[in-house]
Amino acid sequence: MAKRRSTTASTTITAEKDLPTRFEDLGLSDRALAAVSDMGYEAPTPVQAASIPVILAGTDVMAAAQTGTGKTAAFLLPALDRLGHARHGQGPLMLVVTPTRELAAQIEEVANAICARTGHTATVLVGGVSYEPQRAALRKGCDLVVATPGRLIDLINSGDCNLSQVETLVLDEADRMLDMGFLPDMRRIVTKTPASRQTLLFSATLSDDVLDNTKSLVNNPVRIEIAHKGTAAETIDQYVLPISHEAKNDALIEILHREGAERVIVFVRGKHRADAVCRHLRKAGIECAPIHGNRNQNQRASALRRFADGEVGVLVATDVLARGIDIPNVAYVVNLDVPSDAEDYIHRIGRTGRAGEYGWALTFATPEEEFDLRDIEQLMGKNIPVYPRAQGIPLGEKPLVLDPNRTPADRLPGKKERKKLVDERREERMARTAEIVASRSQHQRKAQPKRTASKGRPVESAIPPEKPNAGRRRGKSAPQQRSQAEGRNTAGWAGREKGRRHPGDHGDMPRR
Repeated sequence: MAKRRSTTASTTITAEKDLPTRFEDLGLSDRALAAVSDMGYEAPTPVQAASIPVILAGTDVMAAAQTGTGKTAAFLLPALDRLGHARHGQGPLMLVVTPTRELAAQIEEVANAICARTGHTATVLVGGVSYEPQRAALRKGCDLVVATPGRLIDLINSGDCNLSQVETLVLDEADRMLDMGFLPDMRRIVTKTPASRQTLLFSATLSDDVLDNTKSLVNNPVRIEIAHKGTAAETIDQYVLPISHEAKNDALIEILHREGAERVIVFVRGKHRADAVCRHLRKAGIECAPIHGNRNQNQRASALRRFADGEVGVLVATDVLARGIDIPNVAYVVNLDVPSDAEDYIHRIGRTGRAGEYGWALTFATPEEEFDLRDIEQLMGKNIPVYPRAQGIPLGEKPLVLDPNRTPADRLPGKKERKKLVDERREERMARTAEIVASRSQHQRKAQPKRTASKGRPVESAIPPEKPNAGRRRGKSAPQQRSQAEGRNTAGWAGREKGRRHPGDHGDMPRR
């Protein structure tokens, strides 16, 4: 395919004022407006009001907005409204590429609601499930494909997916795809589409990294930036709980008992950590389910469904769930581990307080995580207040001590200095843990009752001496019995190894 001309943004929309406040004023057709009504939307969000007219005009778009502000409908409504219909066995005419299976499932849900009114057909291509149903859907033909990069590349390589008819390309959560290392896949996918396509790039942020790596994919785009980098929703109250590492699990259980264990998402670092936290919560009688990259598609979908239906009250997740997943009515979010990337914090807490509703988030912070917490405060430009109901919660021996006079503008240590400090704190914690374990072991040994001699015998005689191996027949020692057996084997079966018996070997006994 021909390479597109790389240019800078022709127009930038950053202000939320003076945007249309009704869907009827955005230029959507009656069928698209019917879909809006079906989905229960009353008024467009700023990113929808800014994006829909531009997309309907056929212009390329680079858009950034806070999580939970309706970005999916912002590109699906206008793109499907102006999209034609593929003939049988042809298509897709529109392609949406997104980083995770959960995001693909969410986009499919919104797409199906719109396609019910527009008459389009949609196919989802994700890993973790069988190839054959996806191949069959592509052979039948479709208007819209929603795909994750890995499975899409596989189906392109096998010749099952042809992107030569794509008129509209959407790169959803572009910053996340870059973070996950999908840039080579993204570029390869884009080269399979026509140069005349319309490209829509939606992201939580339009950082310099995103702009540098994607500027060659768009042509004279309109740049829409509703929320600047590091902006959390105003509907979310944020708190931090200074704590020591060993106290985290017990403190989490106490928090869930106090604040409620219904519709809560707990974020952790690492897949095995998520499984371990789930085991700890279940022992405490709290219904929960893990969701992370090692879980297959059915397991992840089941966890989300059970959470949505109220079968489990707590989801324990890695950052695979932090981006774009729309789970309604999440009561609050707990960051059991502070994320190493400050921007991930914004996405994590964005799982609550969505669509104008209020929510809150609590972050556990240890001495080793102090600088990650300070990075978050620096990104947002404000301090996170201490959790006001911490009295009675086990915080451990040496919890983090936060300076009440700190400011987001404070100079933080560089990478090398920070690593040295964190390593020292980790070593101190591990030494303290080793001392506690040794002390407990010594206490347990002292608490065990000593063996006492009975009837004047010495203590050693209380343990019977080891007995020699007795022969199988009484009255004969083991060496005698073994020599007799070897003699029978040698006499009856010449050439066979001594001591070995065949399953059909009856020795000197006649067969019945």
